[in-house]
Formats: sequence, C-alpha cells, structure tokens
Amino acid sequence: MKSKKQDLEFLFHPGSIALVGITSNHTSPLADIFLGPLLDFEFKGELYPVNPKGGEIRGLKVYPDIKEIPGQVDHVIASIPARLGPHLMHDCTAIGVKAVHFFTAGFSESDEEGGATLEAEITQIARTGGVRLIGPNCMGIYCPESRLSFRSEFPKDSGAVAYLCQSGGNSIHMVQMGAARGLRFSKVVSYGNAADINESDLLDYFIHDPDTKIIAIYIEGVKDGQRLVDTLAKAARVKPVVLLKGGVTEAGTRAVAGHTGSLAGTDTTWDAICRQLRLIRVHSLEEMVDLLVTLSFMPPPEGRNVAIVGAGGGASVLATDDCESNHLVVPQFTQEVRDQLWEFMPKAGNSVKNPVDSQAIIWAPHQFVNTVRTVSNWEKINLLIGLLVSTDIFPSWSEQSDMYKAIARTMLESSKASSKPMAIVVQPGIRPEMTRNAFHIQQEFVSAGFPVYHSVAQAANAISKFIEYCHH
Repeated sequence: MKSKKQDLEFLFHPGSIALVGITSNHTSPLADIFLGPLLDFEFKGELYPVNPKGGEIRGLKVYPDIKEIPGQVDHVIASIPARLGPHLMHDCTAIGVKAVHFFTAGFSESDEEGGATLEAEITQIARTGGVRLIGPNCMGIYCPESRLSFRSEFPKDSGAVAYLCQSGGNSIHMVQMGAARGLRFSKVVSYGNAADINESDLLDYFIHDPDTKIIAIYIEGVKDGQRLVDTLAKAARVKPVVLLKGGVTEAGTRAVAGHTGSLAGTDTTWDAICRQLRLIRVHSLEEMVDLLVTLSFMPPPEGRNVAIVGAGGGASVLATDDCESNHLVVPQFTQEVRDQLWEFMPKAGNSVKNPVDSQAIIWAPHQFVNTVRTVSNWEKINLLIGLLVSTDIFPSWSEQSDMYKAIARTMLESSKASSKPMAIVVQPGIRPEMTRNAFHIQQEFVSAGFPVYHSVAQAANAISKFIEYCHH
C-alpha cells in the first residue's frame, strides 16, 4: 500500500504544467503571478499556456484548448471564471491530468450565488475522474527542488521547513519574512478552500517527507476537525509543529467564513489542542518566523538563565523586563565573574552586573569578545542574548561605510567564543540609514547561521517557548 507521502509526491514534481486562462496583456494573473516565476526559476518541465485566442507569450506557444496540447499534462494552474470550472475539470479528466490548482476565487468562500454549488461540482468531477484538486482560491505550490514557485523573489535553494497555509497572501508574506532571516523551505502549499486536498492530507504527507524537519501551519478553518487533531498528534510525535490559528475572535470567525468558507473553532479549543498534542502555538506570522528561526538555528539551552550583553543603560533595563516577562531569568553575576570582567573592561561608562551595559562592541571589539567568553563560561548561564540597538549605529555613517561590517564581525567572533547558545538581536532603526545598516548586520549573522531577532521581546518569547517545547 502506498504511503500518504507517495500519494501526493506528484504534486511537487510535475513533468509539465498547463496555465489555463492566460492572456498576453499585462494584467494576466497567470502571466504575472505564475508563468513569470516558473520561467525565472527555470522550471525543467514543459509549460503550456492556454487561451482560446491562441498566439504566443514570452516565447511560448499559446494553445487554444487544453485538449490540443500534444504532450502529457501533469499539472494545471487555472485562472478562469468560476462558472467555467466544471467544463475545465471534465477536459482535465479526459486527458489524464494529475492535479488542478484553481487560483480562481468565487466559489464557496464568496457571497456569489451558486459559488458553493460550483465548488461541489468541480470537486465531484475531480474525484470521479481521479484528479486531485488544489484550492480553489489559493496560490498553490512552492517547491524549490522542482523549480515550482508563485513568486520570482522566493529563494531558489531548499530548506527544512514545510509550510501549510490556507491563505495565499499569508503564504507569500511568511516566505518573504522567513527568507530574510535565513529560513529555507522544503515545500509551501497555499490550499485555500480545501475542497479536495486539505490540511490533513498535506500534514500526512509532510510527516513522511524526509526533506521536511519542521512543519508550520497557518489554518483558518477545518471541515473534519477530528481527523485534523489525529493527524496533528501523529505529526507532533515525529517533528516540531508550529501552528497559527486565524479567526479566533468573533469578528475573525466571520472573516474566515468569507475567506475560505470553512468553520473556525474557538480560541479556547485551539489552546487545549496545542497543549494536549505538544504543538507550539503562535499568534502572528512574525511570531511564527521567530519560532522557526529558533528551531532552525539555536541549540536547545539547558535552562532559562540568560546573560544580556551589548546593550546601553535604558535598553538593558527594558531587555531585562522583556526576558523576565517571558519566564527567562536574568541572574546577577557573582563578584568573581564581575572581577574577571573588570580585568579588561574600563569601569567608566560600563556596568557588569547582568545585563552587561557596554559600548565595547563598537569601540573595543576585543573587550566584547572577552566579555562574551567570560560570561558564557559561568556555570549559571544557559544562553546569551547579544543586543545591538540601532541608535548605536550612528546615522552619520554612510551606507558605504565598513563600520557595520566591523560590528558584525565583532559579534560573530563573540558568538563563536560563547560556550552557550547565543541569540542576536539587531534592533532596526527609524531613520533610513539606520535601517539599512541594521539590515546589513542582520544578513551577516543570517549567513553565518545564527538566530537573529528584531527585539529582545521577540527573542525572549520565542526562546522561552522553545525551551518549554524541548523540556515538555
């Protein structure tokens, strides 16, 4: 008997794709959203644009009818009026298409008369004809390994994170945010209304997928809650699962019904499910990225005691509050540790109680490296947070300045000198030049494989949940 992984493997490795409903004008969703990225990613299979008017687009022949395509069609991406969906599905079953992705909206999620009936009809045709249906009302599949993508700027290299996302826009936003922080994805699926292939089917696949080490899920509503709970339980036993539930307020629940035409469930119910099954629940896409970065790049700390280094006075106070508020402990250093720090750090303008309030990261890099090494060697510390506040990156520095690279090198050397896990916080600034310099520094750490965050509060929250997960 085939495993669930084998059952859906064809979705991610089609030999050919037909784009039905494409036009040569500049407002064609299929041309701009799908064909462009497939060409930019150098998809290795055959691409067949389809439009009744025929012609040519971007060097490819446009076929007037999908049944006139001379080769085998494995995968169809459709952007046609919903009312034409049943006719297309009949044609797809007739020529042996394996999967149809409906980018088209106007089905069960809409207020349009007959939308739910049309969705039920195309689903029934697909099932009768042995075709799997993705969507409708979704972005479809991003799989770097097979050069499938719905955005040209997505990373072309694969990673260990699989992302199931009921929303098209949220799938794009997550990949973009994650990519800037070093995350890479094995597969991403935006599955919309889930008329056929749903979150449980995809979760079953990723449980067995050897390329996937971490599973992230954005879900709005489900149609078979018990099956999802059972599948989540299986997944959580073998891989970390990070879950973001959209539509947990009364207004949010109404929005879910109008977005994907499904049932939402209460916030309390989802909290209980996550606790019971050992899922990591998050409450925003930003928090999801923070958790995925932590899972991907931080070794599990042995405890909750944290040392904060590199911050100024006021930032140190707030950083301490952020850590303690998230159940991390900021213990004061012993006199022995403080004496060791004073051996190489001038007392004027510095504090070494924990946090270590010092500007040595800029003006005396060797002192900063020695600070991290000394602090991490203290047996009561389990992890470190290196903090670089954007106001420390003086706005008078030009974008071409090498100063940000020197700062990054200092913190990287310090990180390597640490005997404990170390998180890096690069706090972005308000002025454009501050933001640019902070981004450059962030990319230095991302390239070196360190977990990078935009605030101590974000880092502390993610690390605290990570520790709870590891010791649960």
